[in-house]
Amino acid sequence: MTGASDSPSEDSEITTKTHIPFSEFLESVHPSAEKAVSGVWRGASFGNIYKIELIRPDLRLYCQRCDGPRAFRCPDKGTRELKDPGTTTLTFVTYLCGNCHQQTKTFALSITPYAQTNGFGSVYKYGETPTFGVPVPNKVLRLFGDDRANFIKGRQCENQGLGVGAFAYYRRVVENHKNEIIDEVIRVCETVKGSEELMAELRTAKEEISFAKAMEQIKTGLPQGLLINGHNPLLALHNALSVGLHNETDEECLEAAQDIRLVLTDLIERMSLLRREDSDLQNAVHRLLAKKGSA
Repeated sequence: MTGASDSPSEDSEITTKTHIPFSEFLESVHPSAEKAVSGVWRGASFGNIYKIELIRPDLRLYCQRCDGPRAFRCPDKGTRELKDPGTTTLTFVTYLCGNCHQQTKTFALSITPYAQTNGFGSVYKYGETPTFGVPVPNKVLRLFGDDRANFIKGRQCENQGLGVGAFAYYRRVVENHKNEIIDEVIRVCETVKGSEELMAELRTAKEEISFAKAMEQIKTGLPQGLLINGHNPLLALHNALSVGLHNETDEECLEAAQDIRLVLTDLIERMSLLRREDSDLQNAVHRLLAKKGSA
């Protein structure tokens, strides 16, 4: 761990602007990271003895059983004492999903309260189980076939803050499955009666070797249902994948990797939804026509 665990000097300014809330640390900071936090402890009097105790705030976490974000609360209502300010306490904290009351989340933490600064301290996250981050949807992994393991490795690197590794894995998967992604877009265009010009450009794009070159062949706009806030997700992927590993910092690569995963996941889910909605609509029409014919 770094020197962030040391108590600050009397001259240093300790504010909520320089420290993140403890709840945000638990929800959003990947393992093997140390942060200066607020709201991690409070003083408590036990008779004539003054002690400090750990604050366990409610969290918003992903529940695998509920398959979505849910409110998590610490079921242990007892006092969890911490060591004196300036001294490190190693502890496990377990939370329970407030919806299904079955999914748990356990954090392994190292907590060092600051002296004379109520609530502030340094926290190091050793790990958590289930693992940090939202799982990759199965519909995304199915598209990548044998490369699904590489996509999962990219997600694991992203969860650990390893930007270069995450970016490299994601880029490899997208490049290897350029044609599968384009084929899915073509199927959606056929389903929603997209323009012939766009579908011709998509077929031409499949002949290119690289994803970047392929995207340059697509000039016609995608169907409205595939746009993300009015923007073309294929163009967004092209821009993210254009990042040069040798020219960017690990933090910049991590940001690009996150963008690739988020945009790609959203695009695949939108394509799946459009095709399913059209299928449901066609089935509804067939049922109504069948009823009319039997009347």
